[in-house]
Amino acid sequence: MHNTALVWFRNDLRVTDNPALNTAAESGPVVAVFLISDEQWAQHHVATRRLAFLKGCLLDLENQLETLNIPLVIGHAASFAQAPAALLEIASSWHAASIDCNAEYPLNEQRRDRQVANACATAGLRFNRHHGGVIVPPGSVSTAAGAPYTVFSPFKRRWLSQLTPDDWSPEPPPKRQANIGDAPGPQLNNERLLALLPDHNDDNWPAGSKEAERRLEIFLSRKAAGYQQQRDIPSQAGTSGLSPYLSIGAISARTCLAAARELNDQRLNVKPGARPGLDTWISELVWREFYRHVTAAFPHISTGAAFRRETDQLEWRKDPAAFERWCQGMTGYPLVDAGMRQLNETGWMHNRLRMVTAMFLSKHLLLDWRLGERYFMENLIDGDFAANNGGWQWSASTGTDSVPYFRIFNPTSQAKKFDAHSEFIRRWVPEIDGLTAESATTYPAPMVDHALARQRALAFFKRS
Repeated sequence: MHNTALVWFRNDLRVTDNPALNTAAESGPVVAVFLISDEQWAQHHVATRRLAFLKGCLLDLENQLETLNIPLVIGHAASFAQAPAALLEIASSWHAASIDCNAEYPLNEQRRDRQVANACATAGLRFNRHHGGVIVPPGSVSTAAGAPYTVFSPFKRRWLSQLTPDDWSPEPPPKRQANIGDAPGPQLNNERLLALLPDHNDDNWPAGSKEAERRLEIFLSRKAAGYQQQRDIPSQAGTSGLSPYLSIGAISARTCLAAARELNDQRLNVKPGARPGLDTWISELVWREFYRHVTAAFPHISTGAAFRRETDQLEWRKDPAAFERWCQGMTGYPLVDAGMRQLNETGWMHNRLRMVTAMFLSKHLLLDWRLGERYFMENLIDGDFAANNGGWQWSASTGTDSVPYFRIFNPTSQAKKFDAHSEFIRRWVPEIDGLTAESATTYPAPMVDHALARQRALAFFKRS
């Protein structure tokens, strides 16, 4: 069994289009590994809902691997620092010669992987990192001067221009392997270690790759044509509903790109063309890539620092009571409140409302964007560091491709534009039932007056 390879799964819980799994399976028998890192996840503020979804996807992965005759070993490394020893122990049990994984790009994850690589080198094991979490690897899309992009639009143009057929061609699952033999001791811990995770019983988000593939098919066949218009309307189910599955890796971004490109007449357009809904959704996949490339290229953002370092000097207000009202959806601006209540109850928030609520916290209330970034991670089922951090810094005008500081969403105008009949608001803020759309936007008394808050924010950013 000396040619056995361990495949270390992280946020890539699938067997289709998984470069680490495919590469390892080409050279011999494979044993799959997943490490429960409960203490580390707590430090990273991973939501309970996301951990429950993770458990459901792990059980689904176990079933997928079983059809390939690949055992799944659940190990325990409470902190990332314990990962090297845990992996080497499992590798020794299975007489493995190598460990393969798909790269992760936040700073703590990169440090963990370097420690594992060093431990493998010392132990005489090969350690191979692949890039299954992105369509093209970070560092491969750069400016003419060789620098990483910090603005989305030119990144997208270069990204699209560099794509090759391999980049939009998902890999099939590996072939079923021969029986690898009886499982040694570590696999006996699976049931006990999985018990460390909360049970997944959310019917809104069935776990696993088959559900992800089903949602992709439904979106492309029924919703994609109207995506450009419907994606900003929170009362409509106009989005793909794939974000938790992409975040956990139950489906790959490359699989999504390939399916969208095929339906889009084999085109990947810089600007919307004959099928603007598909082009717009593909652009959202590129945004996902962009934030992951930024996370890899600028590790300081993983330390709580602003991307634009000069904005770390901003003296944000300290008002715990105001923050709590924002968290609970009691700001007096129904669209903001509806978004926060949707998050609190479901673990998910419509993307338009993520921008509205984030900008309200950082610009109407002048509270530190990091508070909101953390609160989202503590509650989102699709919590993903790169996307969450990127979105918050965009809204707070501290990040890459940031909106000008003087762009401040008016929650009342946003409600009239994107929830004209208060359908979404009435669902989540039932106190307004019976009021007109116009009067609904004034219920209850707003925490701050928009005009005054805007003036205060402009003065704040100019002064700083």
